[in-house]
Amino acid sequence: MFEKILVAVDGSTNSDRAVGAAAEMARVHDSPLTVCHAFHIPEQYKTDLVDELEEALEGDAEKILSHAVRVAEVAGITAEARLLKKGHPTEAIVSYAQELGVDVIVLGVRGKTPGAGRAIGSVSSAVAEQAGCSVLLVRAS
Repeated sequence: MFEKILVAVDGSTNSDRAVGAAAEMARVHDSPLTVCHAFHIPEQYKTDLVDELEEALEGDAEKILSHAVRVAEVAGITAEARLLKKGHPTEAIVSYAQELGVDVIVLGVRGKTPGAGRAIGSVSSAVAEQAGCSVLLVRAS
C-alpha cells in the first residue's frame, strides 16, 4: 500500500514522532523512507547578509536531517535525507513528494500558528490540502 514514504521534519519533538511513525510504516510495508527538511528565506529578509543567513540555515538543516536519520536508524530503518531549499516549505514538500512519486507524506503537527492553522499547524495543514497523495499527521500524545 505504501511503497514510498516521505517524512518532512523540522527538528521538533513532534517531528521525531513522525519519523518514528514513518519508520514503522516503512518496516511494515518494506518500503524506502526518505526524510526531508525545507527552509525558505522570504524576500523581505534577503539583505546583504543573505549568504550568511542561508549558510546558517543550511547548517541547522543538516543537523535536523542527521538527527532524523538517526531516529529512523534507532527504529531499524535506513533513511535517505534530502534538503529542500527552493520555495515555501509547503510547496517544496509537495513538489518533492510528487517528484519522488511517494504514496504518503508523514508530518509531525506543531500547531503553533495562530488562526485557522492553529489546530494542526500551517505547513502540515497546507501539505494535507495540496498533496496528491495520502498525508499522515502525527500529533503529540
